[in-house]
Amino acid sequence: MSWKQTSRNQARLAEEKAWVPVNPGGRIRIALAFPNTYRLGMSNLGFQVVYRILNELPDVSCERVFYPDADLLPDFRAGRERLQSLESGRPAGDFHLLAFSVPFENDYPNLLEMIRFSGLPLRSRDREDDHPLVAVGGVAAFLNPEPLAPFADLVFVGEAEGLLPAFVEKWKELEETAGISREDLLETLASDVPGIYVPRLYEPRFGPDGLLEGFRRKKRSLPKRIRAARALSLDDSPAQSVFVCRDTEFSETALVEIGRGCGRGCRFCAAGFIYRPPRFRSADSVLAAARSWRDHTGRVGLVSAAVADHPDTERLCRDLLGEGFELTFSSLRADRVSPEILKSAGESVLKSVAIAPEAGSERLRRVINKDLSDEEILEAAERLTHCGILHLKLYFMIGLPTETPDDLEAAVALVKRLKHHVLERSRGKKRIGTITVSIHSFVPKPFTPFQWVPFAGVGPLKEKARWIGRALGRVANVRVHFDLPKWAYVQALLARGDRRVADMLEKVVWEGLSWTQVFKKSPHNPDFWVSREREPDEHFPWEVLDHGIKRSYLWAEYRKALEGAATEACDPRSDCTRCGACARTPPGPSGTRRS
Repeated sequence: MSWKQTSRNQARLAEEKAWVPVNPGGRIRIALAFPNTYRLGMSNLGFQVVYRILNELPDVSCERVFYPDADLLPDFRAGRERLQSLESGRPAGDFHLLAFSVPFENDYPNLLEMIRFSGLPLRSRDREDDHPLVAVGGVAAFLNPEPLAPFADLVFVGEAEGLLPAFVEKWKELEETAGISREDLLETLASDVPGIYVPRLYEPRFGPDGLLEGFRRKKRSLPKRIRAARALSLDDSPAQSVFVCRDTEFSETALVEIGRGCGRGCRFCAAGFIYRPPRFRSADSVLAAARSWRDHTGRVGLVSAAVADHPDTERLCRDLLGEGFELTFSSLRADRVSPEILKSAGESVLKSVAIAPEAGSERLRRVINKDLSDEEILEAAERLTHCGILHLKLYFMIGLPTETPDDLEAAVALVKRLKHHVLERSRGKKRIGTITVSIHSFVPKPFTPFQWVPFAGVGPLKEKARWIGRALGRVANVRVHFDLPKWAYVQALLARGDRRVADMLEKVVWEGLSWTQVFKKSPHNPDFWVSREREPDEHFPWEVLDHGIKRSYLWAEYRKALEGAATEACDPRSDCTRCGACARTPPGPSGTRRS
């Protein structure tokens, strides 16, 4: 390892305040890898949760590995450096398991590079018995693992709390079996451990039209579909920061999950479906987690898909503020901004609050099942600015199904109305409020009602972005940011593709080609996966997995979207039988709902 990398890692370790140490005597060595930089990896709560779970298991020693910083990349790509762990500097290739936590599809090229930087063959079929197993997990991987399938020995499907303990226990048992081969090890894990998908044991079959016809299992003992594992209880295995440090997106802030999943049913949101039914962590458990960090930081971030939906949000805000903590929130829904939350926002370290209308018009919000009126959004902004939060962030998507120019005009009009409210509240104060508008290209995702719809296209999205930019470009105190539609196109390809997309991904990494160059050289047209409307009964590559959501329900929701009809939000305190999205039986022993 270079002197520069060694000194940087040592400085990071010295700056961290750690809650869970590495188990130095663990005989099973796991490198937990994040396919992006240290700053982004340490901002990811899921990554930290997996680190804690593994290091609390007997006989396991888990260390962290990150994608190299930009100034070190040339040495890695030239073969002068090998990927090594942060804690001990052990080469990543010397661990028993190299496990990737993957939250975003566009990090897939980084993942492949990290395999290469570890000195391992890219494809699983080329690895020998003495190579570490390569696993992938995280929300992107268990939405659709197929573009990564040729590179992964195994895929963790579902929530780490409900999966990793059983996996490690079985692995320890198999490792004690004399002479067991890599192939036999993987077959037994796939057959005996719920939530383990071994791609090489499932062969995709394609018809002459290029459409997927299904998967052929190598052995009948393998499950036809891999059911996602779930945590039995958020209180039994709490999700909270393991480290607090400065070099993150949430500097010196202890993150505490207060809930998982969302019952709102926004039709574009995969997390709102695969994490059903929504679950909440008890208020007492959340307060205890926050207090455990009192000696290290006074900042606490409450994390959930819908913070204000927690039944005790107001109590949490009141008690934590009363004990001197400063609060931040992962998200606030405009129609659930209560007085207690507003008070918390005004007294916290928050300089700005995000509101996500997602679509400009109320009509289009009904299409995506985002049940927010213009008046609710305006009222929330007014109450926030009244409490001293003068800087607002607004999130919109372009390229949504049924979108028209009228919807874009409505988005511009809504921003201008919000700006008027913010400026009115800023008058007489020492600072002027601003509105930051983030415009994102809509990417249809698996396991949502929009999994059938095509991506809108790079050209049309660019034109829409240009129009919005011109409409808002000269509006004072309004800043507009756009993502790049070309990267949204790549994300759509990786989110919706099958194993044939892996060849394109490999060329980007192994040959150093741009995506545009790869698309020109590929025998497959990427529009087949990105820009094509899917048939109602088409087999999807991601349906080798089972998240317990009925396909018929998703199709019905898609038809309702086209009709502009809304669906009532799921009540997480009910028995979760009314909406018909998932099974009607109560949770089974694994914490999942049986279908």
